[in-house]
Amino acid sequence: MSSDDKQTMENTTTSNEAPVEKNGLFSSIRGFWNKTPQENDTDTLSLFLPISKGQDSPISKEEVDRFIAKETGLGRLKHMYSYQPMSVISADLHNVLSLAAPMTLFSGMIIAGLRYPSAKFDFLKSPERGLVKFQRKNLRMARMYKYDILLLDLFRTAFKAGFKFGGFFTCILLVNQSLATYHNKSSPLYYAAGGAVAGALNKFVDGTRAMIAGGTVAGFIGLVYGGAFYLFLKQYGMTQDIFHWEDVRRRLEIGYELLEKENASKDDSKTKKDS
Repeated sequence: MSSDDKQTMENTTTSNEAPVEKNGLFSSIRGFWNKTPQENDTDTLSLFLPISKGQDSPISKEEVDRFIAKETGLGRLKHMYSYQPMSVISADLHNVLSLAAPMTLFSGMIIAGLRYPSAKFDFLKSPERGLVKFQRKNLRMARMYKYDILLLDLFRTAFKAGFKFGGFFTCILLVNQSLATYHNKSSPLYYAAGGAVAGALNKFVDGTRAMIAGGTVAGFIGLVYGGAFYLFLKQYGMTQDIFHWEDVRRRLEIGYELLEKENASKDDSKTKKDS
C-alpha cells in the first residue's frame, strides 16, 4: 500500500469522528438555559422533581390520572405533613427544605461577613481589650484571645441572621407550598400570601399597625419573587401539577415494587413447603 493511500485512509477515519464538546462551567450553564425540556428529561429535572421511571414504569399514565382525580385538597395537604416510612418527609416538604436550608446558611454567612469590620471596632472599645493588653508578654495568647472574641461575635451574628432571614424565607415557602399543594397548581399569589404572613409574624411584637405594614411590604416582595420563580418553573415544566403528578407516579411505583416483593416471598415459601 502506497503512502498516498495511507494518508487518504487516515483522513477518512478522522473525519468520521464526533466533534469534541467543550466542558466547563459556562458551557454547562449555557447548555442548561438553552435546553428545551422534554418528557422524562431526567438530566434537567432530577434535582427538582421526584423523578419516576418514565417509559419503563409499570404504572400507566391513566392510573396516575385516576389516582389524582380521586384526591382532595385536604387529602393532599394531610399527606404533605404526614410521616413517610420510606423518606421520613413528603416530597413537598423536601422541596421546601431544599430551598430554605441553603438560604439560611447563605444569609448567615453574608451578614456575618458584613459584621466583621464593626466587630473589630467594637472590640477596641470593649473591656476585653484591656485583658489583651495585659497579656503583652505572651503575644500568641493575646492574639488567640482576641480572635476567639471576634469569632464568638461573628457566630452569634450569623446565628441570629440565619434564624431571622431563614425563618422568614421558610415561612414564605411553607405557605406557598401548602396553598400550591391544596389547589394542585402554582401561582405567584401564593408567594405573595406567604410574604404577607411572614412579614406580619415578623412584626408581631410591635403591634397591629406594624404587622399590617410589614405584611404589605413582605407581600409585595413575595409577589415579585414569586412571579420571577413562577416563570422559571413554567419554562422548565416544574410547576406544582407536574411535580405532584411525578410524585404520585413514584409513590405508586414504590407500592408496586413492595407488592411484587411480597408476592415473590410468598411464592418462595410455597415452593419450599411443596419441596
